[in-house]
Amino acid sequence: MGQATRGTGLVAAGIGWGIAAGVALGTLLIAPAIDGSLGGESVTASEAGQGESEAESGELVRANGRVDEANTLLAQHGDAIVSGVLDGVAVTMIRTATASEEDAAGVRWMANAAGAANSGGIRLTEKFFERDAADELSSVIANTLPAGATLSVDNLGPGTHAGESLGATLTTASDEDRALVLEALTQAGFIEVNGEVGVADVIVVVAADEFEGEGFTTQLVGDFAQGLASNARTVVAAQGAAPALDGVGSQGNVDTEAGRVQAVLLLAEEPAEDAAEE
Repeated sequence: MGQATRGTGLVAAGIGWGIAAGVALGTLLIAPAIDGSLGGESVTASEAGQGESEAESGELVRANGRVDEANTLLAQHGDAIVSGVLDGVAVTMIRTATASEEDAAGVRWMANAAGAANSGGIRLTEKFFERDAADELSSVIANTLPAGATLSVDNLGPGTHAGESLGATLTTASDEDRALVLEALTQAGFIEVNGEVGVADVIVVVAADEFEGEGFTTQLVGDFAQGLASNARTVVAAQGAAPALDGVGSQGNVDTEAGRVQAVLLLAEEPAEDAAEE
C-alpha cells in the first residue's frame, strides 16, 4: 500500500513537473516578445500598463502569474523531481564574479537533493575578467599546468587556457597538482576557493549575464566554459537566455526554480559520445 501511494505521488509529481516546466520555461522564452521581464521578479500591473497596448499588458500580467504559480509548484516538488538523478556524482561549482549567491546556493541545494556529492566550489574574482590581468592569468596557467594536461595552440586566449587547465585540474589531476593550481590562482587573486575541492565528475558554472552581449568579458567567459568542457562534463547555468556554446550544456533562467531543476537534470545527462559508445 505504501509503495503504491509513493508511486502515485511520483507520477503526480512528474505530471506536475511537465506542466510547471512547460509553463515556466515556455513563458520565459517568449517573454522578450512582450514588454517587461519575467526572469527573476514579478511585473506589476502598473508596469505592464506601459506596454504598447492593453492587450499586451494584460497578457504580460497573466504570463507573469503563470510563471509565479509554476515556480511555486517547482519549489515544493523540485527535490522529488531530481531525486536520485545524480547519485554518487561529484559536482564542483564555479561561480562567476557577479553571479548571485542565491542562484549558486539554489543550484547546489538542488544538486544535493539529486544525490550529488559536493566536491567543492570556486568563485572567479573580478580580476579574472579584467583585460589588464589577462597576461598574468595566462602566465599563472602556463606555469602550473597539471601533469598530462595540454593547452590549445589554436586558441591562445586566457579564457580557453584557464578553462583547459581547470578542467583537467578538477577532474584528472593528482591531489598535489590540484592543490598547486588552485593555490597559485588564489594567491594571484584570480579565484576564491570555497571548502575542500576534490575530484569532480561534472562542473557547473553559475553565471549572471556575462555570456550576453559582446566584448572582452563575454569572449573570455565563453572560451573558459568551452575550455572546461574539453576536459570535463560542463553545464552553464546563467540568468537570462541559455548561452549557445559548443560542447557545453546550457540552461538559462537560473534565478528561477524551473531553471535550477533543469540545470541539475542537464548535469545528469549522459554525454552524447558516451551514449554512442554503448
